[in-house]
Amino acid sequence: MPWRRHGRHRRNFERRTGINRSLLLTESASARLAVWSVISDLLVSGKVKPIVAKVFALEDAADGLRYLIEERPFGRVVLKI
Repeated sequence: MPWRRHGRHRRNFERRTGINRSLLLTESASARLAVWSVISDLLVSGKVKPIVAKVFALEDAADGLRYLIEERPFGRVVLKI
């Protein structure tokens, strides 16, 4: 089941950063800003790397959405502006 493999990565992220993503939206704006500061530091340092499945040009956004729905990729689908 493809959705189960995400759980391990989510737990690893939470263990490494101390950030529980499901509670992030219920926090205050200052707490969210602090969390994004930690996340951006992790991205810049290379400790966390986003998984990008495919990049689409903005004018191909419909194709990107179709790919996202039909292929159910592991990773993010990015629109390049």
